Amino acid sequence: MNRESTILLVDDHPMMRKGLRVLIEQEEGLRVVGEAGDGHEGIDQVRQLQPDVVVMDINMPNLNGIDATRQILKESPKTRVLALSINSGKHFVEEMIEAGASGYLLKLSAPEELILAINALLQGKGYLSADITETVLSRLREGRNADTSTLSDSLATKLYRPRLATEVVHRPKLIQQLESGVDKKLTLLVAPTGYGKSTLVSDWLNHCAVQSAWLALDSEDNDLRQFLKNLIAAIQHLNPGAFEQLPLMMQSATLPPVLVLASELIVEIEKLTEPFILAIDNFHEIKNKLIHDLLSHFLSAPKSSMHLLLITRQSPFLPLDVLRSGNDISELRVQDLSFSEQDTAALLGQAFDQTVADETAKAWLGQTDGWVSALVLMIEKAKATDGGSLQTPGFRGGDLPPVGTNGPDPDSSATDNSVTWREILTNREYEILLLLEERLRDKEIADRLGISPETVRSHLKNLYSKLHANDRRDAIVKATRLGLLVNT
Repeated sequence: MNRESTILLVDDHPMMRKGLRVLIEQEEGLRVVGEAGDGHEGIDQVRQLQPDVVVMDINMPNLNGIDATRQILKESPKTRVLALSINSGKHFVEEMIEAGASGYLLKLSAPEELILAINALLQGKGYLSADITETVLSRLREGRNADTSTLSDSLATKLYRPRLATEVVHRPKLIQQLESGVDKKLTLLVAPTGYGKSTLVSDWLNHCAVQSAWLALDSEDNDLRQFLKNLIAAIQHLNPGAFEQLPLMMQSATLPPVLVLASELIVEIEKLTEPFILAIDNFHEIKNKLIHDLLSHFLSAPKSSMHLLLITRQSPFLPLDVLRSGNDISELRVQDLSFSEQDTAALLGQAFDQTVADETAKAWLGQTDGWVSALVLMIEKAKATDGGSLQTPGFRGGDLPPVGTNGPDPDSSATDNSVTWREILTNREYEILLLLEERLRDKEIADRLGISPETVRSHLKNLYSKLHANDRRDAIVKATRLGLLVNT
């Protein structure tokens, strides 16, 4: 009998790792031998376990997946690395392949393609998600011919809205909110990854009466000249005759001041009389103050034919308070995007092809706090472990009511579904979490630990991200729910 092939999972989201583990271990001959929450832990685990394949996330705290892959393959060249990321941007794909990854898989494709990708790597082959192929081909074309037509090729994947999955929960209340915001200058969607921001906007734009353009950003766009080139390309994709002077300004060796560029952008957009929406995805990639200044000037001008829609994981440095005071902004945040019981019931109904009782939807929702990605992973886990049962992962049989009943037995009890803090947090993050529970301020935490307040704030940012928390109180609530803190 052939030996089992060993897999190491490196991802900073414990629930993602758990879902991946279930998917992998359903396959005969594959065994997950370890998990790691960041690049440093991944390197240490490879040294100890020598896995055949490492499934590696890219965006992680402390050490990202790209740098971790370089170090792993330097020390263990026989190990195969499969990148698993939500990012399809050219920069991420190129960097990961150059670091030595043998495959690149999008997280949205993981349930269908993960085993195929792992088996391909075990056979000495490479594997790319279908949506990644164009990025790689574009790179090859650039190597042969760096003319202006190549720019169009490399932009192609950025200018098209992502395709919707077959199982999409339509959210009429949120779509109505998006519709009502078109008359304002800006619509802003802010939430961590996995809350269905891009899916919601794509679903809306597919049926919206107002024409729209799409631009998906990556880290390469964090340059004013490159950002403007791609923004112009997105608008020209919808309005081929748009822009005359602005492209000429950008050909100069030194760009004009931002105020001049913004003024010209406003003038040229005013020439477009037909209203349209420009949806910019992944705006959190933009850290460059000049780009924020450019859009701030644009949003400070009278409303034009272009409605700007930004999809981002964090609030941008734009004049939001001014826009709010002028009723010029529509905002959707985590509390809006989190799935409701009704949304959860609809998703479960589609996944299991049956009517879902309110109590069942409530139980599923209670496990995820409305985080869409977690719901999807739980569905995959339920299908894999229970043969398609609607039973919620983390509950014993009988804890959840069968479809159509009035609720769970009040005498039943759930299995302990807590996790240890080491599965999620670093030592320092856990120390800070304990001090948060004592209601200490940043300066008091810094004094207690002998670090600077800036370092405390940096750790807090990572802590909130890992717990999907909005603030200190939310972090304590969610940590308690996960079993990281004891609720006394």
